[in-house]
Amino acid sequence: MSVFKRFTDIVNANLHNLLEKAEDPEKMLSYVIDEMEEALVDVRVSAAEQLAEKKNRQRQLAEKERQILVWQEKAALALEKKREDLAKAALTAKQQSVKEQETINEEIAEIEKHILMI
Repeated sequence: MSVFKRFTDIVNANLHNLLEKAEDPEKMLSYVIDEMEEALVDVRVSAAEQLAEKKNRQRQLAEKERQILVWQEKAALALEKKREDLAKAALTAKQQSVKEQETINEEIAEIEKHILMI
């Protein structure tokens, strides 16, 4: 049994010695810096994606605002023509656009929160 114990001790000592040699402080510091640089790249990519998404949502918001005005104009025109059914339909469509606009505003607020957390 003592031969196995002695063999195990020698192997453990040699492994421990190899690990100590491998733990070069310069190499460890270089490794940590590389990891931090990779994390920074990931953060920049994430921020760029969030900013692009925000810009996309802002375009959608501008389009919804335009649609709301169009539906309002169509409702007014329908009332001038004494077509209350068309006016009602236009106002219903306007209402839907307003709801979509509110949703987009909420999405923009969420994106801005994510950007601040980055």
